[in-house]
Amino acid sequence: MSKYSGIDHSAAVELLSAFVRVPSINPAFRAEQDDPSLFGEAAAADVLQSWCTENGIESSLDSVEPGRPNLIAQVKGTTGAKRMLWEGHLDTVQVTGMAEPFGARLEGDRLYGRGAVDDGASIVAFMLALRALKAEPPRADVDFLAAADEEFAYRGVMHHLARGERYDVGVAGEPTSLRVVRACKGTVRWWVEIEGRNAHTGSPEEGINAVTVARKVLDAYDAEMERRTEDHPLLGKPTLTCTAFEAGIGPNTVPGTSRIRFDYRYLPTETGQAVYLHFKSLAEGVRELFPDARIVVGAPFVDSSAMDVPAASEIVQRLGRICAQHGLPEAAVGVPYGSDATKLVNIANIPSVIFGPGSIEQAHTVDEFAEITPIIQAAKMLVDLAHDLDAPH
Repeated sequence: MSKYSGIDHSAAVELLSAFVRVPSINPAFRAEQDDPSLFGEAAAADVLQSWCTENGIESSLDSVEPGRPNLIAQVKGTTGAKRMLWEGHLDTVQVTGMAEPFGARLEGDRLYGRGAVDDGASIVAFMLALRALKAEPPRADVDFLAAADEEFAYRGVMHHLARGERYDVGVAGEPTSLRVVRACKGTVRWWVEIEGRNAHTGSPEEGINAVTVARKVLDAYDAEMERRTEDHPLLGKPTLTCTAFEAGIGPNTVPGTSRIRFDYRYLPTETGQAVYLHFKSLAEGVRELFPDARIVVGAPFVDSSAMDVPAASEIVQRLGRICAQHGLPEAAVGVPYGSDATKLVNIANIPSVIFGPGSIEQAHTVDEFAEITPIIQAAKMLVDLAHDLDAPH
């Protein structure tokens, strides 16, 4: 029997199709008019657990919140001397603008639909690899966590880590084009709310234009970013993006309120809290120009840490070597986006990398797709990793 037993095109298409056809949009993205049945991870977790049961893989559901479980699947090794965690996520982003978000349409080697590449491709690779390991167990134990809420507040992975399980290494599945990712930026997001004073545009001097105040906040933030020179060898410079600007009432009214939202991608040498406090101070400093305005900088609604796993660490070296064996670049890279891997590394001290089939450029798009061939290759590489884990480093 091949150590890659059951890892083939038809198996990948079947499981990925089943995953895509079940809506699992993160409830944080739900608008008032949306169909509630499209939100939450429970149905997707049920589909994956049924597949595990059919294939004799031990699994369980662990409730994170009502209607939002984690799926945990396990393959016991022959010795259990080491233990590895594979992690993917069940939730997806919204489907606005998509013609057939849950159609699972197959065209050639591509399967289209929301969640196909983010994070269905990695989930399928992990699960096909689990089935192969069940047939020919490695020495090490392998756990697979399909987590809830990766796309918003990371409650799923945080819930699992709170169980206190011991792991020697970890792999978080995201579309990395089968590159080993050992470093990523952190993300902190916050709102700035400005209260000025409405007035008639015929007498604008009687008001305090909240748009003008907001512009000064933006100017202060831009000037600060121009002063920043730190440059990470894999990640480059930190970035700040204004992602929302809300203001205005009528065409003849000086706007008395405005709201602006920010996304800062920070380096492993920074912390989200320190970044937030600094930019909070900058925004509040604008009051010197507008003493009668009120500027409120809200607490961060997202703070996901950065990570920088050493190039010499065991998981980076082992998976890099397997990449080379499969004809792929061995050197690890850095990415500007985050994942649940940062929680494995920074909270649970589990040396971990990000790795998976598919391109991040397809994630969250209106024509999201995953190619099947890389999923099969990823599953085989994960099998190799499990069998390699107890070998001399």
